[in-house]
Amino acid sequence: MSQEEILQINDIRLWTAIQGEGIPMVLCHGGPGGYDYLAPVADMTSDLCQVVRYDQRGSGRSQPVGPYDVSTFVNDLEGLRKHFNFERWIVGGHSWGAGLALAYAVRFPARTIAVLHIAGTGIDPRWHEEYRKNRLTALSESEREEYQRLRAQREQAEGADGEQILDRLRTLSGKTDVFDPNRVDDLPSFDEYPVSNEANEKVGADWKRYTADPKFQQSVYSLPMPVLFLHGACDPRPSPFIETLAAKLPRGTFASIPESGHYPWIEKPDEVKAALRQFVVDYAITDTVRQGLGKK
Repeated sequence: MSQEEILQINDIRLWTAIQGEGIPMVLCHGGPGGYDYLAPVADMTSDLCQVVRYDQRGSGRSQPVGPYDVSTFVNDLEGLRKHFNFERWIVGGHSWGAGLALAYAVRFPARTIAVLHIAGTGIDPRWHEEYRKNRLTALSESEREEYQRLRAQREQAEGADGEQILDRLRTLSGKTDVFDPNRVDDLPSFDEYPVSNEANEKVGADWKRYTADPKFQQSVYSLPMPVLFLHGACDPRPSPFIETLAAKLPRGTFASIPESGHYPWIEKPDEVKAALRQFVVDYAITDTVRQGLGKK
């Protein structure tokens, strides 16, 4: 059972939820501009970890206030850590949230016990071209034609028309995010609150700048803590880039979840739960006990 609360962090209101007992962990949702859907992932480790979830600024139940850039989102994470009085914590995320977790670990390595990079895109900018190819291949011919037409129209559309086009593009993209087509309706719907297209575009553009910076890339390659790269084998976001990244890190581990797409815990919950728990026990908890660190 999670305890929900609106917190004042870095001069804005952020929705949060906390559950479980044990080693501190935070889970960052994807988007950017989406909002929390990671309760099922939190449930998988809440007997081992005290798990924090939250809606990033600009989306969901949190306040729609910028700036919308990677540095500010990292600052929000650090503000949450300080609020909960955690000396160190596991920083995890899904999709864009996995990138945010890496950015936090680069800025605050002394505060990061371990990193969970779930279905992220890594830091090689070439992933996006491959992803587009995989996504179009996974669509039917009629869907592919519609997707390409809408992408072209989006360049000129504004206001409500632009919002409708983006919503339809997200729906079509969602069809490619599963291994089993019958599980599409089980994906997060984002119907309860508006998705922040402003946060999506601005943070997304800033993340591209981050990942193109050789200094940031080298900082990621040098991360000293354990990092688990967990990826659905059928995710259109190409796994070879993630596997290569994991191999470059001193303590990187790559785990492929078979017959699953971008939300592997939906299609293969047992496999994801086993991988997460093994990582937490074998690496995060072991390191924390050895160093005698936890809460202040």
